[in-house]
Amino acid sequence: MADQREVILARLAALCAGVSGITAVARNALDVAANARPAVIIPDGIETLADQPATVRHSELQRMVLSPGITVFVRGGGTADAGVLLSRYRSAIVAAVLADSALITATGTNGRIQYEGCAVVPPDAEAKEHQLDISLSFTYAFKLDDLAA
Repeated sequence: MADQREVILARLAALCAGVSGITAVARNALDVAANARPAVIIPDGIETLADQPATVRHSELQRMVLSPGITVFVRGGGTADAGVLLSRYRSAIVAAVLADSALITATGTNGRIQYEGCAVVPPDAEAKEHQLDISLSFTYAFKLDDLAA
């Protein structure tokens, strides 16, 4: 088996790259090559243990929650309204994530994918870049055997 955390993060990057209009996607980067816009950056986020009985050993099945962020950057000043573009990308990314069969399989029968919301960061006056932070959470089974040796 594969490390479910990596499966989820790699699939997120692939889904975002497939969204019409997105020109670049990067993981764990401050920016994308050549400052391409519109762009998506996916930090690996936080992985935490979901509520678990104290009697469960670390080698047994555990439920983990992964909360990666997705940041969409759009350069303003063009003919299209940046707010409309951010909404369009939010809708496309969230719909793709929530309906993706590979992500649903990665979370398993006892897991789930949840859209937690989004926040628009005001543009910097000099860069004129608009930013949208999308929050998602993935609950999935963690098995010690899934980790690479």
